[in-house]
Amino acid sequence: MLKNRIEAGRQLSQKILESLEIKNALVLAIPRGGVVVGFEIAKKLGCTLDVAIAKKITPPDHPEYAVGAITHEGTIYEGPHWKNYSRIVNFQNEIEKKKNEAKRRLVEYRGDAKYSLDGKTIILVDDGIATGATVFVLLKWLEKQKTNQIILAVPVIASHTYEELQKYVDMIYALEIPTEFFSVGQFYKEFDQVSDNEVIALLEKFKTG
Repeated sequence: MLKNRIEAGRQLSQKILESLEIKNALVLAIPRGGVVVGFEIAKKLGCTLDVAIAKKITPPDHPEYAVGAITHEGTIYEGPHWKNYSRIVNFQNEIEKKKNEAKRRLVEYRGDAKYSLDGKTIILVDDGIATGATVFVLLKWLEKQKTNQIILAVPVIASHTYEELQKYVDMIYALEIPTEFFSVGQFYKEFDQVSDNEVIALLEKFKTG
């Protein structure tokens, strides 16, 4: 059981420092909770903090069920059940809506949607991963960038997702890899909602030191 996102970030950063030589690294945190974790990692490792955003794509009549995900510039991850829903009326509208929302959130958090990731070691951070649709699409997006290596750092990740994600990253750092996984929050003592204002404040605090 993890105390909170702050403590999880500190534990992860220690784990990374023990086995990884950090060169030209950038922490890309997934809002909102991932930014709290990522802030602690970037601070400890002495590298830059930024955000990466993707939105889950859900059928119009099942808003809680993610069949895929999309990034701000249109990279799409199609989950195992994508074909079952992709022919639904208004599904294309859902895709476009989520793409626009991802771009809007990026601009809100960082001012624009432009990245320069050439030659960087990317540490992709979230506060927990269940099925991983958001992470899968961000990794697919990162494949298009000219990065040096891609590392995933996450406090808790479902074991079956951990096995699958190993194919797409150079390294995964995790504190807990449970086989029984119902929600990210079940592994934290404190798991309060993180607001947009908190995310922006952490990003600004990092910039100003």
